[in-house]
Amino acid sequence: MAIEIGKSVSTKETQEYHKQVVIPLMQHRGPICEPLIYVDDTVLKGQKIGECNHDFGAKIYSSISGHVIGLEDRAHPSCTTKPSIIIESNGKNETINFVSQQNPSKENIFDTLKDSGIIELNGYPIFNILNTTKTVDTILINLTHSSDVKSNCTPENISKLISGMKLLMKASDAVQGAIIIHKNNNQFASAISSGLNGDNIGIISVKRNYTPLMYNLLAYDVTGMRISNRDTPAEAGVMISSAYATLAVNDAVLEGIPPIEVNVAVSGAIGKPGIQRTEIGTSFKDVIQSSGGYVGEPAKIIMNGLLSGTAQVTDEVPVIQSTSEITVQSNDEVVRNEPGPCIHCARCVDICPVNILPARIASFSDIGRYDECSKLNVYSCVECGLCDYVCPSNIHILQLIRFARTALLKSFTIPEEKESPNLKLGCESCQTPCHMGAISSRGGK
Repeated sequence: MAIEIGKSVSTKETQEYHKQVVIPLMQHRGPICEPLIYVDDTVLKGQKIGECNHDFGAKIYSSISGHVIGLEDRAHPSCTTKPSIIIESNGKNETINFVSQQNPSKENIFDTLKDSGIIELNGYPIFNILNTTKTVDTILINLTHSSDVKSNCTPENISKLISGMKLLMKASDAVQGAIIIHKNNNQFASAISSGLNGDNIGIISVKRNYTPLMYNLLAYDVTGMRISNRDTPAEAGVMISSAYATLAVNDAVLEGIPPIEVNVAVSGAIGKPGIQRTEIGTSFKDVIQSSGGYVGEPAKIIMNGLLSGTAQVTDEVPVIQSTSEITVQSNDEVVRNEPGPCIHCARCVDICPVNILPARIASFSDIGRYDECSKLNVYSCVECGLCDYVCPSNIHILQLIRFARTALLKSFTIPEEKESPNLKLGCESCQTPCHMGAISSRGGK
């Protein structure tokens, strides 16, 4: 599938360019937000523009000051279209009155997080994670997810990470906390250790890289308590947060700034790889342009990592809260080998962190046998992408597993008889059967 690349902006054109942001009204796992503004309204940076009162909803804020020029469906990083607010900058950078706090109480932290709209990288609002009936006695900050680490774990952010963690501990009444770091990141562990002053916070070195969907596994590896895939780490008395969300908590509570900007690590076939501090709603095209532009003809744009990220069909999609990395691949880097038959090597089984049968599930998904996928515990998949990476037959295992989960979540009716149901195949994004050309996030596919 060809990537639609927007027009590059020259230096002269940049001077005359009026920045636009496209802010989706759905960046979380709950229902779509209701817009609080209308076309032709003037908005300030940090102004609330979307409201959602659902438990899994998150409020939306304007990342720039300017004029609302549209309320319409626009491209979304999930490869769908979502209702969005289009704002054109007036160049004034006018903000609301950000109210800072010093030594906030537990109640103040809760109120701030409820109104801030901060979400974790897995799409769940952080207030909803905190607002549990379970007793949470431990806060874990996951600093192993590669995309999150690249964009947010910089030396200047260490003090903010520790501060945000203390705020989460205070809000949850947790008695202890730990920062989870990969064993190969000793230099960063040393820097964090020097910033800790007691407070019952430690550092745990691990061998895995835990993606946002692996939080139950992380809780198990730390506490030894098994957690059903239908439950959360709170079942083990644990709350897990990412570097992004922890930094956002610090900014929202202490500085009064809601999530309007994110750090994005831009890499690959671009002029100046690095970390961009980016307003939410900025197009991938503009982020890449400010990073030196494309080097050669781009063949694939991937959000949030090569193993488990999402390949985009256009660079006009906007940066959202969960965007932490943009990778551009050239034609030479993308291997276009056609998927072959499974040779039953069991490499995917050996590497799977949750001990399921990835290739078997993928084969049933490919023929529409979602009932069998369910029996093989497709919901236990944490979408780490390792099975896809090691497959010698170039099978799009992760894409097919995601396809099956989407089909089951859409409540497809599975008849009791063994014959496959007559379902309209296709993922949520494009209704294209995964074995007929859907894009894989694997670097070599």
